[in-house]
Amino acid sequence: MTNQTDSRRLKALALSLSISMAMAATAAQAAPVDQQTIEALRAQLQQMQQRLDRLEQQQAAGTSGSQQEVANQGGDKSNAATTPDPQQSEPRPQQNLAQENSSAIEQMQQTKFSGQLQFNGSFNDWSEQNKDTTGDLDFGKFVLAVNGEVDDLEYDIEYRFYDGYQFLKSGWLGFNPNDDDTIRVGLVQTPFGNMDYGYQGWYGTLPYLAGFNDNQNAGIKWDHHQGPWDTSLAFFKSDNLGSGNEHYGANAIGDSAQGNSEENQLAARAGYTFDHGEDGSTQLNVSAKGGQLYNQQTNRSGDNWSAAIGVDGSYGNWRTMVQATTYEYNPKNPSEAQSGISDNTIQIGAFGFNYLIPKRGQMYTASASYSMDVDWGPVENLFFFNDFSYIDPSDDFASINGGFGDQDDPMLNDLGVLVTAGPYFAWFDIITNKNGLNYFGSPVNDHWHTSVQTNFGINF
Repeated sequence: MTNQTDSRRLKALALSLSISMAMAATAAQAAPVDQQTIEALRAQLQQMQQRLDRLEQQQAAGTSGSQQEVANQGGDKSNAATTPDPQQSEPRPQQNLAQENSSAIEQMQQTKFSGQLQFNGSFNDWSEQNKDTTGDLDFGKFVLAVNGEVDDLEYDIEYRFYDGYQFLKSGWLGFNPNDDDTIRVGLVQTPFGNMDYGYQGWYGTLPYLAGFNDNQNAGIKWDHHQGPWDTSLAFFKSDNLGSGNEHYGANAIGDSAQGNSEENQLAARAGYTFDHGEDGSTQLNVSAKGGQLYNQQTNRSGDNWSAAIGVDGSYGNWRTMVQATTYEYNPKNPSEAQSGISDNTIQIGAFGFNYLIPKRGQMYTASASYSMDVDWGPVENLFFFNDFSYIDPSDDFASINGGFGDQDDPMLNDLGVLVTAGPYFAWFDIITNKNGLNYFGSPVNDHWHTSVQTNFGINF
């Protein structure tokens, strides 16, 4: 019997004793009572008093024993830690459930959900419909993203919805064995050229459209950072998840007339950053990628390789990028008569359609940007940019008519500004190109053409 139970019984007994004594006194005053009744009441009161005395002695002995037990445990921390307090400890099932709920809540707090809704407005000088309607306004994209970390583990997923198609832009699981290393498995960004994008505007550059910058591939990547050095090594089992063209980064397309797909690719990149104090830094980087080029129609394997050198500089509000890329595809194509595609080209695809690039050549890019904070009501920042890119094919090349012909070298320039107001954004681009790979329908006729575009929406 616990001390608390004894105490309650003592109080009840004392109360009963008091009530009985009061009743006896009241009875004696209220009416005459015979001697036998009085003697019986006295006997009951005496028994109750003896019982009350015994319980008080037991309570005193129990309290002394508990104090002695606590004193003995003071010299043994293990016993004190393992002896539960019946008044305070909760049942083990409830305790385990509380711990599981706490862990789940902690993981949910480390997971971030975000997204983007974007609309696109455009005016193309080659479109008669645009001239008649003064441009066009369309749905751009809807993005859902999830990322987070739990201890040394991290994850990142981005899924995109476009008009008529959708795809996983990137999705990987990561492990950080220490502060300097990260290992990622899944659909990850290829370590090649200037990172993260290799361009600064919205539209991109010709190396991006050709699949050499800001590209995603399926495999495993290791990133290492130590002092001024940033190094990456990756192995990609497949260029894409699937053999179609509904994906983000441009790659050779197995499901096409030419039928090539990039398999079992190795990629490596090393960058060294020169520190110029608080306001500036310059990174010099070199990278290479290559591997198997498997043809799904001939069931034969060729190869491909590419290499790049880049410079990425940040100087206060200014940022500049330059990059030179050389590359070569050596496919085992079906005959030109069967495919209808020139062997001087390689058929690649992204964003739901296929197009042609020279199978070997050099590509050059130069970019500059300036970031200016402003206080114009809700407008917080203006980001001015210009991206220029150029392709020098090694052989005769045309990006239309199956690649047969010899067009002037492709060139592309994107000039514009990004306006940011809290979660709202708006890109304004003037995109001029000459033979720009027939991307999104731009004519290939050795003349310059212009597209004025705005892409606006909200990040959430």
